[in-house]
This record gives sequence, structure tokens and C-alpha cells, in this order.
Amino acid sequence: MKRFNIIVLAMLSCMLLVFSACDKKNVIGKKDRSAGGTSEILVVTQNDEQWDGMIGDTIRAFFLQPQYGLPQPEAIFKLSHINVSGFTDMFKKHKSLLIVEINQALDKPVVETAEDLWAAPQRVIKIIAPDRTSWCQIFEEQKEVYKMMFDKVERDRIMTVLRPSNDTKITQRIKEKMGFDMTIPSGFFISKDEPDFLWIRKELEKNSFGIFIYTTPYKDTLQLELSSLVAVRDRMLQKYVPGPADGSFMTTEKEFVPPVVSYPSNYPTGFAAELRGMWCLMGDYMAGPFVSYTFPDNKTGNLVTLEGYVYYPNHDKRDDLLQLQSLLYSVKLDEE
Repeated sequence: MKRFNIIVLAMLSCMLLVFSACDKKNVIGKKDRSAGGTSEILVVTQNDEQWDGMIGDTIRAFFLQPQYGLPQPEAIFKLSHINVSGFTDMFKKHKSLLIVEINQALDKPVVETAEDLWAAPQRVIKIIAPDRTSWCQIFEEQKEVYKMMFDKVERDRIMTVLRPSNDTKITQRIKEKMGFDMTIPSGFFISKDEPDFLWIRKELEKNSFGIFIYTTPYKDTLQLELSSLVAVRDRMLQKYVPGPADGSFMTTEKEFVPPVVSYPSNYPTGFAAELRGMWCLMGDYMAGPFVSYTFPDNKTGNLVTLEGYVYYPNHDKRDDLLQLQSLLYSVKLDEE
């Protein structure tokens, strides 16, 4: 964990020297809104050989790996490609840019990064190396950092769309009940309001989305381990989230897609346990993906869990889950 944090700090502080030559309007003035599809990265290479060979294979092996916890295989990102000869102003407005450069004059690889360079929100990562082998090596060493950066720009772009439609009635209820701020866009409604549990839903003709917010007393760090997180989740959902059939209720899928826990370093509360997996109904046949974040609230002495889930049978769900995940990242604790 220490090594990862050091890499993150190094990456964030290593700004592109070549980018500093851009004009003042791009640096200071208001940026155009960035372009590109959801979770799409535009890879800029010097030639087709880089994209079709070892470098492209390395990029694809990481960014096209399946997103864990989805019922149908879906890659964590989408990749598009262009050579630098066609990298015009239009393409420079893409929100997520990965630029490949081989420069034999270098002694070792250099990684340069910039935020909101040609548009906003935007993340530009440029990896320059003396040869393709060293390029792939530095990519492998720091790929998780690159993913974190591109994930953030995806959330930022989603929130530029969702934040203006914030439902103040729902967010005020969250503030009164839980003591923190959070964005909930229009179209959602409060389905259940219990002393330790909120169920916020959006129901459409073919699909539905939901957010759970629940609290439990915080006793020790063992509560942030996988087995404890799943046990508390199952207990709360059995109590508060019934299914359509008599006696059915929501629970955690544990056999085919067992839940996994991680501890992201950039969650807004400073520390959180991310739980990712599949929900299902005990006593029925509905299922779908979920992601949750559990963190201690020092002001109340509770553990707080924010969870988003999707129900959309026979359709891709990654983008919908990402929208909910972006809302979960909008939480702001009352520091006072």
C-alpha cells in the first residue's frame, strides 16, 4: 500500500513539460466540454505498428479485461485508436487520452500527465520510452495508477451531467438523517426510510436502479473485512428489501460471482472498503451487479455504507453501475 501511494503522488506531481507550451487560453480560459463515450480511452500512437504490436497488446490486455461483478462479460474500458498524424484539435478534446511515444534518445521511460489540458474534464497520460520493451514495462508497473486517473475523469464527466438535476428534497433528507451531503439526480424517490436505513430508487419500464444507505455501530476494523461486510449487508437487506414473491428478499450472490473487497485510496471520505459483486433474490430469480462503500463516520461513531445496484435483465450494465458509483463518490462528510 505504501508503494502504491508513493506512485500515485509521483504521478500526480509529474506534469507534462511539453504540455506547458500550450497557449494561455487553454491553460487559463474556460475549457470546452470533453468528448468521448463512457469509459472510452483514445490511444494515440506514432504508427500502426505500435498499436498492432507489443504496445497495443499490453494496453488491450489491461484496459479490456472484464469488469468484475457483472453477469455478462464487459470490459472495464473501451479503446479507440488514432495515429499522431491524425491527432487534430477535434480528437484533443477526448476526455481520456493515452499517448504513446518511442524516443530512442531517452535513457529511461518518462511518464507525463496533465488534467483538463484541451477540454474539461480531461486526463492526458503520455508515456515516452526509448524502446517498446521499456514502454511496456513502465506501463505494467503503473497501470493501476493510470486506471485510477481515467476512472476519476469518467466520474467527473458523469457528475457534470447529473449534478445540475440534483433532487434537493432527497439530498436534504439524507443530510438530516445521515449527516452528510450527497448528489441524487431527479427521477429517484425514497422507497424506504427507517432509522438506520434509506432505500432510494429509480424505476423505469425495463430496468431499475437503487441506492442503499445504512449505518451500524463502529466497534473495530474487523467490520471492514469481507466476511463482516457481507454478513451485515445480508442482514440489512433481508430486513428491509423484500422481493416481489412472498418471503423473497435481496441477498448476496456467493457461489458463482463471490463478492470481493478492496480499499481505494481516493474515496472522498479518506478511507473506505469497496465491496463489489452480484445481488440476487432469495426465493426468486432476479439478480444484478452492485458496488458499495463502507467508511467510518467519526462524528457519529457509526459505519456508513453507500451501495448502488442495477437491475436490467439481458442488457449490459457496466455504464449504469458506473453512474451509480459516481453518485456514491459524491458524498461529503460534515467535517465540523
